[in-house]
Amino acid sequence: MKISEKLKNCRMNESLTQSQVAEILHVSRKTISGWENGRSYPDVNSFVQLSDLYKVSLDSLLRDNKVLNYYKQQNRKNIKIRKIAKYSYIFNIVLLGASYIELFRIAGIHSLLIPLLLLINIITFSSHYENWHRLKEKNVLLELLLLDLGQESGHILCII
Repeated sequence: MKISEKLKNCRMNESLTQSQVAEILHVSRKTISGWENGRSYPDVNSFVQLSDLYKVSLDSLLRDNKVLNYYKQQNRKNIKIRKIAKYSYIFNIVLLGASYIELFRIAGIHSLLIPLLLLINIITFSSHYENWHRLKEKNVLLELLLLDLGQESGHILCII
């Protein structure tokens, strides 16, 4: 039996509507409908809440090869994104060093390619950075700015 069918049968056995389940799990009714129609799958936390709500074991809910394959694919995708972000971060550091050399024209090196590569790589890194939403917080931006200013002046600032 597919996970979508299991979720629907369990909900019906408990005499709950999709709206009631959505309210209990703090998700939309459309999300519950997507789970029950096989368009999407619940996350791990939702699976635990569903098993408690429907009074069934997690094992009985999760025994579906399609769901397990979906989570394997998600894991591979996350690993790939982390690798891209890691290499992009390292390349940013190299490019920042090169742009520092280019800025002060040490050894007469001058290239317009370095700032362009740096900009492209920063965009790549920020699009693959897991916690990019944290960068919107003012405290994080202030810390990054202070750390950057401290490094430029040759001093490392202690941020509390």
